[in-house]
Amino acid sequence: MQSQGAGTGEATLWAARVGLGLALIGLIMEVASGWGYRHGWWGLRVALRYLFAYGGVVAIVACVVSLVVLALAIGTKSRGAALALLGVVAGAVPGVLFYRQYRLARSVPPINDVATDLTNPPGYVTAATNDFWKGKDMSYPAGFADSVRRGYPDLGSLVLPVPAAKAYGLAHATAMGMSGWEVTGRDSAGGGGGGRIEATATTAWFGFKDDVVIRVTPRGADSAVVDMRSKSRVGKSDVGANAARIRDYFAALTQAAR
Repeated sequence: MQSQGAGTGEATLWAARVGLGLALIGLIMEVASGWGYRHGWWGLRVALRYLFAYGGVVAIVACVVSLVVLALAIGTKSRGAALALLGVVAGAVPGVLFYRQYRLARSVPPINDVATDLTNPPGYVTAATNDFWKGKDMSYPAGFADSVRRGYPDLGSLVLPVPAAKAYGLAHATAMGMSGWEVTGRDSAGGGGGGRIEATATTAWFGFKDDVVIRVTPRGADSAVVDMRSKSRVGKSDVGANAARIRDYFAALTQAAR
């Protein structure tokens, strides 16, 4: 009986090590996906599919294995319980991250260019001359408008209860203060107030660069309309990143205007 119990304990300990090992592999794959892409070690397909996505799958498998082992280890008082618990924790982080991204990707439109004014979207001037976009068509894709309306019904022009000149100053200051943004161009409308602001937003993990244009238009003497467009340089779907960027900027600008 003791020999059988010892054998079961050794098997449980071995399985716990396997679960923890898989969890760490999944975690490393996900961390490396963005880090390596940002530093040019591999392309987008390798980063997103073979490292991030497969790393998430490996992590989920590790969680399942570790949970089963944990239940067995507790029941048999095996030494593998602590390792199994570590496997659950280490696998949960990349597993949950992958699952959340997967759910998000399925819940948003598969587009990479979002604007608040779909009738007359803000146009790029500075971005159109950079190395990536130079010579390419930067007009707003006609087929994206319906997708934005259906997928992001909350997005629209922002009306600020301040004169256009002040609104433009607030818009520029807010853009300068956004994390990961670099203001690349601006053009005020002179005495009439308002104008255009452009920026490049760089994501923290993968280092994706998206181009932003903000347009401030007078609305009478004491208010202004702010519109924004955010466009990804790579990928067919931004997984909601551009819409989230617009929401974050408008929230910060609204707070600044109070």
